[in-house]
Amino acid sequence: MRQSRGFTLIELLVVLAIIGLLMALLLPAIQRVREAANRIRCQNNLRQLGIALHNYEQTVGAFPSAYWVKPWPVDPAVPAGHYRWSTLALLTPYLEQTNVYNALDLEVPLFGGPNQNPPYSIFPQNRATVALTVPLFLCPSDIYKQVLADRGAANYVTCVGSGSNGGQAIDPADPLAAPGGGNWPPPDGVFYANSAIRISDIFDGTSNTALMSETLLGRGGPDITNRSFADPKTTYISLGTTQQLDSATCQSANLFKTNRQSTWADGAYPTALYNHWFPPNTPEFDCLRHSNPAWKAARSRHVGGVNVLMGDCSLHFVRDTVDLAVWRALATRAGGEITRLP
Repeated sequence: MRQSRGFTLIELLVVLAIIGLLMALLLPAIQRVREAANRIRCQNNLRQLGIALHNYEQTVGAFPSAYWVKPWPVDPAVPAGHYRWSTLALLTPYLEQTNVYNALDLEVPLFGGPNQNPPYSIFPQNRATVALTVPLFLCPSDIYKQVLADRGAANYVTCVGSGSNGGQAIDPADPLAAPGGGNWPPPDGVFYANSAIRISDIFDGTSNTALMSETLLGRGGPDITNRSFADPKTTYISLGTTQQLDSATCQSANLFKTNRQSTWADGAYPTALYNHWFPPNTPEFDCLRHSNPAWKAARSRHVGGVNVLMGDCSLHFVRDTVDLAVWRALATRAGGEITRLP
């Protein structure tokens, strides 16, 4: 009677090696397919935001401001800059997020003042809603989905401009946002404090002007005080109120915040704005001085670039290698530049 022959150890090892080789070949392909799908989903999110921006502009007569700066007569001790509801918060009724919009009380500032309990915290009637995660505000490629336990995060940011005015998001001629004026030029983008830019104000043409892009969430947790432990993708430099926003100061700074993009309802630079001073996905750290001014870059986990929403609702994937002059020109609404993306 003939005996059946089993696998030898060598044959088994050969089979395992072949399976391992196939897995090594397949996994990168699967990851590429998944990332391609995520990039398309991210573009679809931005496209919905673009449609909402245009519907808002047609209804109200101007695009929403980046955030509000205005006093609150009920409690004059509340800083005027705490009325900073974001563009995303104002767009919720145009994004099929009516339940979120109805749950928000936009008649009160986002943050209170010294008389608030606890001081300078979100008003009680808005805490539960601000803590909600809105999937539309998150890029599926980001590895983080929440930064702070009591806040809903967002990857999508509105464009202040080129950053050539020192990164200011305030018009020095605005008596509410800049009482007493300032010695910096006004922002040259579509969104800034108390802005009310109309489509007709975009003299460079809507197809040549960036409205929104994406950036990355921080991982949350304690601040970092050692530059070698900080990651430009997930942290930003936080300057004191008396420090100047310049290259030398930023390069010597030693306080890195991990809470970037923590709050979709907050319109300030750390959570809702960006500019084109740095190219996309720059290895430089974003550098912010107490919310404003700032140099803050568009960033993503897509391979080689970022998604950008233009004023005509078109979407472009802009490479990290884009010419910096072209990149900055795309951020201005009336700079008069002649630009074309490659």
